[in-house]
Amino acid sequence: MDLPKYTGTIHPEEWVKQVQIYCYLKGIESEGKIIKFSKLMIDYTIIIPNVNEINSFEELIKALKLHSTFSIYKNSCKRKLQLIKYIPEQEDVATFLANFRSLCMEISDHKEIITMLINSYSNYFFKGEFIKRVEGINSVDEIFKIFSEVVFDELKIIKFGSSIALKHVATGKYLSSWNVNYPTGSKQRVVFAGEKLSNGNALWYATCTTTNRNYQNCTYDDRFYLTHKVTGKKLCMSINYKSPTTRHAEVSCRNEGDSLNWININPTNGYATYVKARDVITLKYNDYIFVVMISHLQLEIKLFKKLLPMKKELVEMMSGKLKLFKMIKNLFLFIIASFIAIKFTLSIGLKKFMNSKVNMDERSFL
Repeated sequence: MDLPKYTGTIHPEEWVKQVQIYCYLKGIESEGKIIKFSKLMIDYTIIIPNVNEINSFEELIKALKLHSTFSIYKNSCKRKLQLIKYIPEQEDVATFLANFRSLCMEISDHKEIITMLINSYSNYFFKGEFIKRVEGINSVDEIFKIFSEVVFDELKIIKFGSSIALKHVATGKYLSSWNVNYPTGSKQRVVFAGEKLSNGNALWYATCTTTNRNYQNCTYDDRFYLTHKVTGKKLCMSINYKSPTTRHAEVSCRNEGDSLNWININPTNGYATYVKARDVITLKYNDYIFVVMISHLQLEIKLFKKLLPMKKELVEMMSGKLKLFKMIKNLFLFIIASFIAIKFTLSIGLKKFMNSKVNMDERSFL
């Protein structure tokens, strides 16, 4: 570590700390010696009046702040703050806020800091949510904390086109589909409650029915189509057909889907505007409602890639179950038919027996 020279491009307090650290590492702990070193490390173009009369760190910092270079430094910092942008893909929020904080050491107006933070991130959700949460907050530390919380919450928002899974609250099973059609009813792609561990068959994405939107976040006011990621088919409700297993209205996937609504039923969210991961919601189509829990799947994509080869086996299993269902159905019909035939045969035999008995009785009487 080299002894840093003061050139007016760093805050005087930060520079004095760096000089102290250097001296401590070198075994120099005397304040007088450290101050002497500090005065020698001030750039020769920066003339400090009565520099030889400075005998403490406080006096040194005050003298540096009175110099014109400090005003230039503050204006430069303010300009950087006006231009600074938070780009999540390029840096994490902790690094951004550390840089931002270092530039606003001389800004005491919390409202000015709030304004610059708002302008630093061009995100529709962030701007509205951050303004709402910092209302009445005067602490700069609390403002920075709220900034990080809002940025984190924005990552949980479901976006149109992003992969999601929808888990049934009561059973823990995932809304699923695959390349198998119903044998009866609409004969479209089947939709069912899959395994409790989500896989490729449980991947969906939402597309908004409104095309004139200027942002991609899903809100509870939106109408949308739910598209199955593997098959590319849209979720559809059919009141004309019944499910072969539950006998409720058939749910299928087809080229033309039904327009759905998100409905927030999680009491902890109140009247939340945006649909977020882990929200407990309902999907509503006319008077039909599905109670589900949304899971954002960015962290589970690797798991899905491992499970996708199972699709063939799952389809074969589905086909086997359909064949078994048909066999059981045919056996049941055969048993019923046999029972009716036996009953009919017994009825005819009993009638003949009664007739023969009557004839015998008549001959005996004669």
